[in-house]
Amino acid sequence: MQHVLILTKNSLAEEPLVRKLQRMNCEILCSTDLFKRLKTGTVSPFLSYFQWIVLSESLCNSEVEQILQMLKNHPLLVLRVVENIPNEEEQSYWQERGLVDWVAKETSYELLREKMNELQQQVKQDVVTGNQILTFPTTQGEDTTPNSLKLLIKSLSKTEKRVFECLIQSYSTSGVLSRQELCNYLWQDGSTSSNMSQLSCLINKLKHKFETHGITGETITTLWGRGYKLSSAFYEYWLEGSQQLEELKYYSAIN
Repeated sequence: MQHVLILTKNSLAEEPLVRKLQRMNCEILCSTDLFKRLKTGTVSPFLSYFQWIVLSESLCNSEVEQILQMLKNHPLLVLRVVENIPNEEEQSYWQERGLVDWVAKETSYELLREKMNELQQQVKQDVVTGNQILTFPTTQGEDTTPNSLKLLIKSLSKTEKRVFECLIQSYSTSGVLSRQELCNYLWQDGSTSSNMSQLSCLINKLKHKFETHGITGETITTLWGRGYKLSSAFYEYWLEGSQQLEELKYYSAIN
C-alpha cells in the first residue's frame, strides 16, 4: 500500500483527488497544518511513513519552493497539482528543486494511476542501475582532498559523467551550455520533450551527489532561457582537486 501526504490550504477542495487515490488503494493524509510544522522540523521523522507528497495548487510558488528545500533529504516522490501544466523551462526549474511531475487539477483517475505507476517504475529502475533520483542524507564535512574528489567521480553514472564533462569544458569557452546543446550531445533524437525532462533530472542528480560528497552551496547554476553553467567557486574547486590528483599520479609513478 502506498502512503500519500497532501499538503494544502483547503482540505475540502482536495476531496476529488483523495477519492481517486483511494481507488488506487492509497492511504491518504490531507493536512492544512503540517506545512507550518515542517518549518519547525518537528515532523521530519513522521515523513518516513510516506512515499508520496502531493502539493496542492492552493500553495503559492514561494511556499512550494520552501517545502522542496525542507524535503530535499527525504526519499519522497513529490507531485504538484496545477490548473495548467508548466512549460519546459518552468518544468526544468522545478524538477531541479525536487518536483518529479505535475498533475492537472482535472486529471482523470486512469491518467493519475498510470503517471504514478510510471514514476514508481522509473525510481525502481534508477535504484537497480545505481542512478538514484532521490537524495539520501550523508555525513557532510569539509573534506576537499583528492580522495574525496575520486569518490565523487566514482559515484557518477556514465551519463552523469558526460553531462559533468560538458559543463567543465563549456566553462572555459562559452561559460553557459544550453539545454538543447546538452540534449544533442547525449541523445541521437536531440531535444525532445522527454529528453529535456530527463536532462533536468540528470542535473538534479548531479547537484544531490555533490551535496552528499560534502560540496555545499551552489554548484550548477540554471540560467533561464540560456542553459546551465558551473559556479565559479565549484569550478575552482574542481581545478584545484584535479591538479592535486595529477600530482599524486606523478609522484606514484616515479616512486
